[in-house]
Formats: sequence, structure tokens, C-alpha cells
Amino acid sequence: MIRLVIAALLLAAGSFSVVAHDVNPVDPAKLAITQYRIDAWATEQGLPMNTVQSVFQGRDGQLWIGTGGGLTRFDGIRFASFEASSQPDPTARPVFGFTEDPDGTLWIGHSRGASRYRDGRFERAWPDELLEGRRVWAFARAHDGVMWAATENGLVRWEKGEAKIFKEADGLPTRRLRALAFDKDGTLWIATTGGGLVSYAGGKFNALKPEHGFPHLEVRHVLADPAGGVWAATAGGGLVRVQDGKIRIYGVAEGLPTEQLTYLARDNDGSLWIGTWGAGVVRMTAGRFVAISTANGLAGDQIWSVHVDREGSVWIGTWHGGLNRISKRSFVVFGKPEGLSGDNTRSVIHARDGVTWVATAGGGVNRIEGGKVTAKFGVKEGLSTEEASALFEDRDGAIWIATYTGGIARLKNNKIENFGTAHGIPNVDVRVVYRDRSGILWVGTSSGLAQFDGKRFIAVPGLGAQDEGITTILEERSGTLWIGTAGAGLIRHRDGKFERFMRKDGLASNWIVALHEDANGTLWIGTNGEGITRYKNGQFKSIRLADGLWDGLAQAILEDSSGHFWITCNRGFYRVARADLDAFADGLTSKVLSTGYGPVDALRSTTFAGGLQNAGAIDASGRVWLPSLRGLVIVDPMRLPESGTPPAVSVSEITVNGVGAPPGGEIILPPGSAPLSIRYSSETLLNADRVRFRYKMDGMTRDWVEAGKSREASFPALPHGTYSFHVAGSIDGRRWQELEKPLAITVQPHFYQTAWFTVLAVLVAMATGAALFRLRVHQLRRHHAEMEELVAIKTEELRIANEHLSRLSFADALTGLPNRRRLDEVLDTEWRRAARQETSLAVVIADIDAFKAYNDALGHPRGDACLIEVADVIREATSRASDFAARYGGEEFVILIPSADHAVALAFAESLRRAIEAKGIAHPASTVAPVVTISLGVAARVPAPGSTWAPLVAEADAALYRAKQEGRNRVR
Repeated sequence: MIRLVIAALLLAAGSFSVVAHDVNPVDPAKLAITQYRIDAWATEQGLPMNTVQSVFQGRDGQLWIGTGGGLTRFDGIRFASFEASSQPDPTARPVFGFTEDPDGTLWIGHSRGASRYRDGRFERAWPDELLEGRRVWAFARAHDGVMWAATENGLVRWEKGEAKIFKEADGLPTRRLRALAFDKDGTLWIATTGGGLVSYAGGKFNALKPEHGFPHLEVRHVLADPAGGVWAATAGGGLVRVQDGKIRIYGVAEGLPTEQLTYLARDNDGSLWIGTWGAGVVRMTAGRFVAISTANGLAGDQIWSVHVDREGSVWIGTWHGGLNRISKRSFVVFGKPEGLSGDNTRSVIHARDGVTWVATAGGGVNRIEGGKVTAKFGVKEGLSTEEASALFEDRDGAIWIATYTGGIARLKNNKIENFGTAHGIPNVDVRVVYRDRSGILWVGTSSGLAQFDGKRFIAVPGLGAQDEGITTILEERSGTLWIGTAGAGLIRHRDGKFERFMRKDGLASNWIVALHEDANGTLWIGTNGEGITRYKNGQFKSIRLADGLWDGLAQAILEDSSGHFWITCNRGFYRVARADLDAFADGLTSKVLSTGYGPVDALRSTTFAGGLQNAGAIDASGRVWLPSLRGLVIVDPMRLPESGTPPAVSVSEITVNGVGAPPGGEIILPPGSAPLSIRYSSETLLNADRVRFRYKMDGMTRDWVEAGKSREASFPALPHGTYSFHVAGSIDGRRWQELEKPLAITVQPHFYQTAWFTVLAVLVAMATGAALFRLRVHQLRRHHAEMEELVAIKTEELRIANEHLSRLSFADALTGLPNRRRLDEVLDTEWRRAARQETSLAVVIADIDAFKAYNDALGHPRGDACLIEVADVIREATSRASDFAARYGGEEFVILIPSADHAVALAFAESLRRAIEAKGIAHPASTVAPVVTISLGVAARVPAPGSTWAPLVAEADAALYRAKQEGRNRVR
């Protein structure tokens, strides 16, 4: 279930070259190959076999994948295979082709014939003797509903349960058929092995062979063209277009890397994708060919199949490289592959004349016009160094270029003038250039601030520190100048005086990396890891990671036309509404909602520029330009990955008592305790990692259960009755789409729980009671009072004793958390459950830092109180029903998180660490912090069959040891 992302397409060796590209392509023909991402899945991620012969998307959005080792289904996260012992034909045999009926029946072609799949059941499509044990390659469904199949024993026609086969005696040149397609006129086109390309219309077959101008007898695939006619892929004769009796051939001379072709597919933009045997996959747009091969990141060059899903992704089945997906990146990336002189971009500005300037670390400065790099300025052009850091456009159109190692330069009319320490600059490491409205040009360096008098730079006194690292400068509309520093707080310059603000004044951090003034005149301050701070009406209010920010680092704060902030960090960038931040700062809400973009979006790098100005810019079209370690990321706020309707959800698997059940219709559970497991999925494959789920069971739970990324809901034992299971999916956390029809579930009662049994029992009890009443009325009256009292006393004593024994057996007496004995039992149960369901189990071990020193300094009673407070924080953090926390011994605690992978467990551990630190329990003897902190070790894995959980705990313990060795108060 782990997705392997090949995040960058290399240019070092390939069948194309890139010089410069439009950064906002509209024409698919101009979309550079570098703007695609490649994902790959192999046997390590659950694929049955790395030979992928066929790919098909069903109407529920999931992929059906035919491999050399059998059939599997993929929801974008997990491969679901089938038990060969319980299902016939396709589960363990090589699968070559698919199609789907309007009613949802899936047709599967495999090495011994064809099968159909519906409602969780397989059946043979037609008798085995019809094909004599030969394979079925492909299907095509006619407009009248008749199903046709290309087999190695002829052409099969299937209608209303009747099958007929066509062979050489019926006019076919060969019975060895490979692919089928109906063109827009209803003609059936047949790819053959050894017989050329064959058409079937009006009950007659007509073959195109070399003597008719067709280039080859071996045709591997055929695809209908919406404009009419078909395309044919040949095994040695290249690509062929057949329309209105005319044949056009495309080969190496026309730009194909090889003429050994295997498969054809058309994407949503009208481009043709061509599988080859030995040269990867080729995109054909407007007559131009561009290849993607192993040299560019593909996992194999021998292509079996190509399929375009409904989201426009191109799925590639390879011979030995598993399953690959080619899709457009979520955001345009403009870096060295697109023509920049360096990938490590640090600053970007959009000049008044429409030119974009980009500073790179190691590649000098680039000028972009019309979406292309038109000039590069480096040492050769007159710069003192190519380590550029920041940019600024002056009033006269001159471009100021700050550098890390060579001071500052002024570029005007293509002439460069350099200024260094000899010209008064405090340090050659310059981070910001800024001219205020009074005309003063300010320069911030790693050693202080200076002003330019037209010829020289003059150091600015009065900051109160000699080695003040300046990171950002902003002048408010009121005329106040704000100066951000690297560790010495925020400085306000007003009326010729400097005033410093620090953490004690309300700043989130003393290290300031970004400043932004919004349309209302409010100042927003980005810090180096502690969130952002609002300054309004003389008051500072901070918003941190725990308050809902996607990340605590705010290296650049840019505001788009819709009032959203775009903030960069070192794991990507995120978007948050200014209105949400204001509402939180004003105390109107308790959380802000932010959306992050990182590795899931296949960014070439998740590290973005910061600590200099301008580390980002918005162009005239409203697009956000963000400099990263590997190119500029260009974001169109109107076209975001999560925009549009939330993805539909569907129930994909149901398990009752460990046995699979059809996902359609009502679920009937037998009387008693029958564990029910419901697996659901979304209909998006492109954004599968982004989807979050929630569910509820009417009749059992009133509120939604937030499931996060988990795609399974388990119910150990439902009482008898009727229920409705609802599930909903969302990408942005705001808009949700529910399951179209809730899943109806009925748990049958035991016979003694039925209405008729209740009535009978009442009648018998009434008759018996009446008889006993008459016989023993005197005895009951005499002993009634004392018996009631005695029973009540004994019952209460027994209940108290049982509760006491239970608590002694399974609970820690001090903290109230489960103890080590209970932990071992739960860990064993969850390990077996995770192994059975093939899901991940995460273990987090937490240790209170310097706890012995705490006891020695404050005494054991205070130590016990500290343990109780820490346990309360852990108990609150593990509020999900499936989570489990226990006291492991001494100052150690263990948390189990079922269905959590490493990323989820690490995020949980980090939030727990912050929560303990935020508790603020004073620790006068700690060398780590003035308050009590914890170190945490995290491990997660999918249990292998027959394994034990001991290595998982050992991994978490080893990770905890590393956290301690590296300084404590951290997660490893």
C-alpha cells in the first residue's frame, strides 16, 4: 500500500531535449515532459507480479489490473487480490484484457478463456470447449449491446447468452487475434497476429496487408479515432492511421523512437499515447512525438498496456517494471529542465514592465519573458558571484541583486555595478534590499543594516546589536518601517527611533523571516518555526501549529485576490484564509483550517526559500510564484488539486467473521457476536493520498467518526437490530460527499430475542408466577424483606470486589492508565488484527526527560503528580476509540495506533510532544528545557504472516534511544 513516487523526470539522457518552455501551457503540444510526474508500484507495494499486461478503470473509479500472476484491484492506496482457491480462472492466471457492461459486469480475458465478475462473484463467460483452452486478449461492445472478443482461437460474438466463433472458414485471415475497436461508423477493426489489420462490416471481413499498403502483418493494438477511422500499433511497422480507405504511416523518420509498438490510448486533451517494446511510452500531439523511458524515470521500457483514467492520468503496464502512472503535476514547476541556469531558486520579482526576474544560488540571475528564459546574468556578465540571494526593482527600473558571497549589484540597461564591503556594506551576505517612500534605500545583511547615499552604503546605528542579521523589511502605509531579524526580534523604525519587540511582548518567536501588510493595514509576521503573529491595534496575537496551521515555519506570506495567504515552509507550502486567521486571533474560533501541499503533489523539492526578500511573488494574472530548492513552483489559486466536487465514495469490501461478502445489497449478519469490517474507497486515484474519510452507523452512533486516511471501519459485535452505514469523503476538509446509498445492515436475533419468544416467555412466566404465588404467598411475605436486603448487600459486595480486582489486574494504580499486563494483551490482539487485515500498526514509546533529576530536585510526591499530569495529556491525545495508551513502567508510556503508517504516527508523536511541552510543568533540574518534556520513539509496520510484535516494539525503543542520544525533547 506504499506508493513509490519518482518525483522528477531526469533530462540527462532521453529522446527529447528541453531549452525553454511556457510556464503556463494551455496547448497540450507545448506541455513539457518535465511537467509530468511518474508514480510507480511494484510487488513491494502489493502488486501480485511486476508484469502488468492490462489496466482498466471500472465505473467505481478503481483500477482492475491484469498481471502475469493474476488479477488485482487498486484504489490508489492498496492492492486487493483474490483467493485462488475460492475463485475460478482469473485470480491466479495471466490476465490480458477487460471491459465493463453498463450494468457493472466486468469481463476479464485470461490465459484460458474469459470470465465475468459481478457482486463479488466470478463465473465463466462461455464454455471452455469454445476456445479450446486458448487465451482471450480483448473485448469490444457494439452499440447494440453485442459483446465481441479477440482470442487466439478466433473472433467470438456473444449475445443474450449465445456465443458464436468466427475463424478462417468465415473469412478471417488468421484466428490469432489481438485487439478490437469499433469506429464511429460501427465498423469493427481487428488487430491480428500474422494477418494484418482486419475490418468487419456488413457480415464481411476485409484484411489490410503489405500488398495493400499496410506496413506489417503483426498488429498489436487498434484504437478508434473520434474523427473517424482507426489508429493501429504494429510490431515493426510503426504507427498507422486508417481513414476513408487512406493509410498514413508514422515511423522513426517521423519522430517515433522505435517502430515496435504495443498499445494505444487517447487522453483527455486528445493526445495519443503509444506503448513501445523497448523505448518506453510516446506521446503524440499535433503530429509531434515525445518519449518517456527509463532515462526519464519510467520503471520499464517494454510496455504491455496503456490506459487513461477519467482524471487524465496515463497508466502504464510494463514487462518487468510493475505499474506506472504518468500525470500532470499539481503545479507548474519552472527550473533548470525548463531553462533556468540553476535549480536552487531564492527570490523572484515581477517587474513593472512585465519581466520576471529570478535569483538562483549558484546560477546567477535569470530574466523570464513570455514564459521563457531570455537572459542570464552571472560572473561572465559582470556579477561578482553567481550566488544570488534577493532581488528588488527600484523606482527607475534598475534591478538590485543581492548575493550571499559578493555583496550587492545594480543592474540597469544591461550594465552591472557591484558594491562590496569596500563600499560600506556591513557584510557580503545580503538578504534584503528595500526602498521606502521617503526615498531611502535600505540593505539588510547577515551583520546589520545599511543605507545607500547614492554612492556608498552607511551602516545604521541604534539597532542595539552589532551583529544583527536582517531578514526582511516592510514599510506600512502609515510610514512605519518594520525590520525582521534572525533571532533578535522585530524592530520598528518610527520618527527616527528604533524600538524592539521580542517574544516577551507577544511575538511567536524572536526569529522573523517574513512580513506582510494586508488590505486592512494589519501586519502579519512569519517566524522560523513557531507559527505566525498578527499585529493589530498595538496587540500581538500568535497562531501556531497546534492552532491548525499546516506548518509552524512561515518563510513567505503572500496574499491572493481571494483573501488567502500562501505560506512556504520546508515541507512544502500551505494555504489559509486570512478571515480564518482573524477569527482565531479575535477569539471567535478555536481552530484555523489550512491546506498543505507537499510530497503528495510531486513537488521536485519540498524545501522553499526563506530568510530573504522577496521569497515569493504574485504576478499580474494572480498566480503565486514560490522559489524552491529545485525550481519555481507556480500556483494558480483558481486551479487547485482539491478544487471541484469532492470525490464520490463507494464500499469496496465487506468482511463478516473474516469471510468476504458481496458489497452490493443488504448485509445480513447471523445472531451473536459476528465481527463486521467495511472497507471503502474514493473514486479519485490522482488524489487518493489526500482523501480523508468519516463514517457513522445509524442505530449505533449519532455523530460522524473522523477516520482520517483510514479506509476501513470495524465493528466487533453489533447488537441485533437494523443499521445504516454512512461514509463520506473529502479532500479539503470543507466539502464532503456521502455514499450515494447507505449500506443497510441487519443483525439477526437469537431465537430467545425474537418477539414470539418474548410473548411465550411472558405467558409462561405469568402462569408459573400465579401458581407459585398461591402456593407460597405466606412464605414469600415473611421472608421477602430480609431476602431483598440480603441479596442487595451481597450483590453490592460482589460488584465492588470484582471492580477492585479488575482495576488491580489491568490498571496502573498511580495514573489510571492500563498497565504493562493489559498492554501485552492488547498489543497481541492488535498485531493479529493488523496481520489479518494487512494494515499498518504503529507503536509510540514516550519517556519523560530527566525524570530522575525531577524526583531528586522536587521529591517523589511531586514526581507522582508529574506522572499523573503527563498521563492525562496522553489520555486526551488518544481519544480515538481504536487508540490505546498504557504506562510501560517508571516514566515510560506506550501508545498503540492501529491502521497508522509512519507519517501518521510521527505526526501524532510530534503533536503529543508539543502538548506535553505546552503543559508547562516546571522542571528546575532539566538540561533540556525549563519545563517537563518528553522524548518519543516511533515505529510502524504491516505485520508479516506468522511474525510477532516484539521487533516492532524493539524498533520503537531503539528510536526512543536515538531521540535521547540526540538531545531529548524530540521524535525519532
